[in-house]
Amino acid sequence: MYVPTPTQRDPHPADGPPWWLVIGPGFAALIGLFLLTVIYRFDGGSALQIDLGMSNQSLLLNGLVAYLVAAALAFPAGLLLGGRFPTSVTVPAIVLMLLGVLLVAFVPSSGLLLVGRVLNGLGAGAALGVTVALIRRLRTGRGAAAGVAAGLGVLALVLAPVLGGLLSDVTGFRVVYVVAALFVFVALVVAGVLGIVALAKAKSPARPMPYPPHA
Repeated sequence: MYVPTPTQRDPHPADGPPWWLVIGPGFAALIGLFLLTVIYRFDGGSALQIDLGMSNQSLLLNGLVAYLVAAALAFPAGLLLGGRFPTSVTVPAIVLMLLGVLLVAFVPSSGLLLVGRVLNGLGAGAALGVTVALIRRLRTGRGAAAGVAAGLGVLALVLAPVLGGLLSDVTGFRVVYVVAALFVFVALVVAGVLGIVALAKAKSPARPMPYPPHA
């Protein structure tokens, strides 16, 4: 009598995402936090503000408030959808970030700066939401991952005005955003490759489960 061989899959769908899947959106989120404060500097007006002839109020509204509002609108989408569809949410988010960074890098006026910062904020907020969603679903090391991500995020916020100011003094503010665009592109490649690897692992063929020996 023929008895079908049972199969099993590994890993189980309920095991949660692998820790390395956090790298793509996490890297993008760190870049987004860096871009949030890089428009300022601690020792005076930034090169961006001076070159575009912006007042402090205009820089605050077009550069900071617009970014935060856009990020706040996109964060819930990343948080709700990122746990189940991390790559499908992360890749478009990083593409928005890349478009925004390039727009700011070559912006001719403060009016287009607002558009670029909104695109940056939307992408960064979604990527941050995906990062939080994936960390919450980790089965092990959740606390350590959250601590590392929070620490790196604070570091990015603090270092951005310093590094951005130093580079702007030498090359101008546009080069800062060109360099940032390169990092965003790297994050896009990393997120895409890791997403493909995760999809391939999820679709790996089932392997036979041996029967226990007969008594």
